[in-house]
Amino acid sequence: MKNLIFLLFFLLFLSCDKDDSPPCYTPPDELPENDDRTYNLSFLKNGEVWRPARTSTGAGSAFLAGPTVNINYSTDGTNSGLSMRADLWIEDECNTIQQRINTIVINPVVGMNNRLSSSTRFTDFSQNTSFLIDTSLYQEVFITKLDLDNYEFEGTFEFNFVTEDKSDTLYITDGRFKGDQ
Repeated sequence: MKNLIFLLFFLLFLSCDKDDSPPCYTPPDELPENDDRTYNLSFLKNGEVWRPARTSTGAGSAFLAGPTVNINYSTDGTNSGLSMRADLWIEDECNTIQQRINTIVINPVVGMNNRLSSSTRFTDFSQNTSFLIDTSLYQEVFITKLDLDNYEFEGTFEFNFVTEDKSDTLYITDGRFKGDQ
């Protein structure tokens, strides 16, 4: 009888469904505050919040420890450029999202800037789709801080991307960046 009770408890224990997997990625509901340094580049992509993130529940996830954002200023002697790159790289039980935005403002100045490099693009690796800057539509980068001595950059942006065959468009609005090298 004791063996039967033990066997029943053992089977009950085995039948319990214990889920130790981390929760699936859920896109944020709203853009972070301007002073949130964790997400120093964010925007609305077709009206939905996009901000950099990295997470993985698969093998090799150690290198996907946090958001990847790179904002820097460089010059080649003729032109200068403020480049901003950020990744949204999610691999979990529910999602595979691999997206990157890469923006280069040519000869940036404090105030309005509307000259973006043709290298400015949005790439969705998980969908095998690349979007180029659409120079025929509105584009704006408004720089509020461009401190080259202390490598501090801050501003807002809004522009559109289009696929090479012009079959799909991404509308980027309410963009903001804040960074230092």
